[in-house]
Amino acid sequence: VKQLDKEPSNVESRLMLVNAVLAASKDHPLSAHLNLMLQAAIPIYLGDINPTILQIVVHTYRSYLERLGNIHKQNMMAIKSTVLKNVNMSGIDVSDEDLEDTHVRDGESIKTEIQIAESLIENCEPVIQSIKTKMTSSLSHEEIEELTAEGKASSSFFGGGEEKVNPNKQNMIIGKAVQAIEMLKQIPLLQGAGLDLAKQLGRIDSKLTYPLVMEGRIQMQALKYQLLRIESGDRTARENMAPVYNLAIVAYRKALKLTSKSTPKKADLPVLTEFGNITHYGYIHRDLMRFTEEGVKTLVKLGKDSVDAAVTVDDSFVPLQKRLESSLTQLGEHENVSSDRIKFR
Repeated sequence: VKQLDKEPSNVESRLMLVNAVLAASKDHPLSAHLNLMLQAAIPIYLGDINPTILQIVVHTYRSYLERLGNIHKQNMMAIKSTVLKNVNMSGIDVSDEDLEDTHVRDGESIKTEIQIAESLIENCEPVIQSIKTKMTSSLSHEEIEELTAEGKASSSFFGGGEEKVNPNKQNMIIGKAVQAIEMLKQIPLLQGAGLDLAKQLGRIDSKLTYPLVMEGRIQMQALKYQLLRIESGDRTARENMAPVYNLAIVAYRKALKLTSKSTPKKADLPVLTEFGNITHYGYIHRDLMRFTEEGVKTLVKLGKDSVDAAVTVDDSFVPLQKRLESSLTQLGEHENVSSDRIKFR
């Protein structure tokens, strides 16, 4: 603690503190778990990202979710105990002084939050394994600062233009940053750090597409979290779907403007095909996105145009092309049915 007072950015001291508190007891109050989780995440938001830090963040995140889920379960039992007055509740501790306030009041909402917490907990282990097996390098804030301060990189990574100023080093740092973002996007707590990092990379060269692709991927991951909430019973999350989806669409459309559909290159495939995929996702979930019929049709048409261009480079994307064609056909049939109904009336 004294070391952190002197040097707040000291990563090692901060993580030692987090580990020490975690090791001291597993029965911390929810507020302590929240603080530990945030403390562990601070180095990442400051730009220092390595496998060890990420794993500690996921462990604290899981501990927080486990504590939160247990509190919800205790609160659920407390609610039931007031209804089941004649039922023997011995052995279940539901005393008021032990219950922590999660600001969730009714039984259905508590059930929803329990399901969400359990789903997120279940996802933690695959994320940890992904970090262990796929994250092969560390990224420091000094590297990012050096790269963005130069502002001169025209990396060949993801199809940039001509290379300038120590391109090998630039590509190495960019590669590490992209790898880091792929890890960060999987953890809701760290998606903000991923977006910050993507925007920093975007300042290297406004003609590069990969920062926008990274931004779009993070927004789509955030969308999955909102869908999880909906599927778990949170009706209020429906209102978040369209705004988050639109952020992803905007990022990819900005990237599309930097590619050529008439003469696409292999490096353009991530932009072209991922945009096609998210337009199909929008079609599948069009009711949640609050599209008009014309709006969803226009969007899917844009997606198909992008994939049409991609197929000229790599025909493995023909199945995606067919799915978008089928979606357009179904939208056309629905439009014809609606038109016939109007005429009949």
